[in-house]
Amino acid sequence: MEEKKVVTVLLGSPRRGGNSDHLADALAKGAEEKGYEVRRVVLAGKKLNGCLDCRKCWSTGTPCIQRDDMASVHEEMAKADVLVFATPLYFYSWSAQIKPVWDRLIPFFGDSAKVKFAGKRAVLLAAAGDTEEEAFAGLKESFRLACGFAKWKISGMICAPGMYPKTDMAEKGEKFLSEAYELGRSL
Repeated sequence: MEEKKVVTVLLGSPRRGGNSDHLADALAKGAEEKGYEVRRVVLAGKKLNGCLDCRKCWSTGTPCIQRDDMASVHEEMAKADVLVFATPLYFYSWSAQIKPVWDRLIPFFGDSAKVKFAGKRAVLLAAAGDTEEEAFAGLKESFRLACGFAKWKISGMICAPGMYPKTDMAEKGEKFLSEAYELGRSL
């Protein structure tokens, strides 16, 4: 029997059940219907330190010398065929909950890496109170550049402006929820 492919959704919002979570849920529903196993990693509440740039990756047999919750995040990412980064837009970039995940990926791309993360597919889901699509430009470029460095194929980006109160996606985000669902089905 063939193993199910895995979609790992990194939920980067500090606000549970908010707009980016709704986008992620819609994508997950589509992916599950397509036959994927969907794993959700809630980053809020985890102790995720920033990178120290100590250059000691793998020196202790693990990706990072820091002892925080990032090891469990890395484990879930390693199992994924598709990585979904779901974040609210904070000052035109990543939320503080998801940014350390990006910064601490460096151990997986060096010559000494014992586990490689190249070859995965990636999706960006973002929501913002800002009403202008242009507000996402920095986040999208960061995502594109990081995926290029990681050698990940971008499978989609959905950015939903004008979604600030926690209920906005459910009340007026049908277009974005539908796009996320269809993206999940297309993976």
